[in-house]
Amino acid sequence: RIRDMAELVAARRTMEDKGVKRRRAMAASAMLLSFVGIVAIRHSSEMDPSQETMDTESKSMFRNDVEYQDYPAWSKSVDDINAQNHINHGKWSSIEGPPFVQRITLYSGSGVDITHGGNIVRKVVGIPKNFGKWEGNRFLANFDSQQMRFFQSNKNSALVIPPLSEGNLPILSDYAKGMLKHYVALGHNTLIICGGPASVDFINQNLYSSSEGTLLFQPAWTRGPYEKQEACDGTPFQSLPVTLPTMKGHVHGVRTQSLPQDATSYYETGEGSPGGGVSVIFSLKMAEGQLLYVGFDYSTASEPWIRALTAALEFAS
Repeated sequence: RIRDMAELVAARRTMEDKGVKRRRAMAASAMLLSFVGIVAIRHSSEMDPSQETMDTESKSMFRNDVEYQDYPAWSKSVDDINAQNHINHGKWSSIEGPPFVQRITLYSGSGVDITHGGNIVRKVVGIPKNFGKWEGNRFLANFDSQQMRFFQSNKNSALVIPPLSEGNLPILSDYAKGMLKHYVALGHNTLIICGGPASVDFINQNLYSSSEGTLLFQPAWTRGPYEKQEACDGTPFQSLPVTLPTMKGHVHGVRTQSLPQDATSYYETGEGSPGGGVSVIFSLKMAEGQLLYVGFDYSTASEPWIRALTAALEFAS
C-alpha cells in the first residue's frame, strides 16, 4: 500500500510538471505575438502619410469611369487612353502622346457648311460625328481656343479646312495667326485648305499679307479641264488622272503668276489658255511643314476630286 501511494504521488508530480511547461510555452507564444504586433503598429505609424495618399491617387487615376482632370472637356476619358495600349504623354504625336493629339483634325468653325460641302469633306477624311455633332478632339472650332494652344505642338499631322463660304470668313487674331503658323512651320505638319469662295482669302488674310513682303495669291476661275503637271511625279498625286474636271464652276484657283517661287503647282491650265494660267492644286513650303490647296468646293461627291483630297492627306505622314 505504501508503494502504491508513492507511485500515485510521483504520477501527480509528473502531470503537474507537464502542465507548468505547457503554461510557460503558451505564455512565451503570447509574448512573442504581442511583440510582433507592437513592431507592426510602430512600423505603420512611421509610414509617410503623403506616400499613402499618392498610392491612393495613382490607383484612382486610372479608373475607367473617371476623366483626367488635367485634360480639357473635349479630350478623351481614361478608358479611351488605356485602350490605345500606350500611355506616354510626353510626346507630341498621334501615335504616342496626349489624347487630344490626332493625325487628322477638321476645322468646324465659322464659314464651314457642315451640311453639304463640309460634310462630304468630313466623310472623305474619315472623321465621325460625336453624337451627331461636329464636336470632340478631332474637330477644331476656334483658332483662339485652348485646344489650338495644345494643337499647335502636334507633329506629322494634318489640319483640314473645308470649303469656306463667302461672307463668313474667319479672320484670326494676331495670337491665333501665330499659333497657326507655328503649327504649319514646325513639326512637319500639313495645312490642307479646300476650295471655296473665301478659301483663297483665308490664306491671304491669315497666312500671308503684303506687309510681310509676300505677293498675295490672286483668286481666279477658268474653264477646265485642269492638267496634271510633272511635279506630281513621286508624290501622292502621281496616281491621279491626267486631268481634273471643271465641275460646273465649283473649282476655285489662283493665278499661276501670283504663286511664290517656292510654290509647286500640281494641276493647272497653261499660261496660254483663255484667262491665263490658273492653278487649282498647289503647295507651298513653310519651314518644316507645308500649305496644300485643293480647289474644289465639294458641293458634290466627285470621284476625281475625292481622290485628290485623299491623296493630299497622304502628305501628312
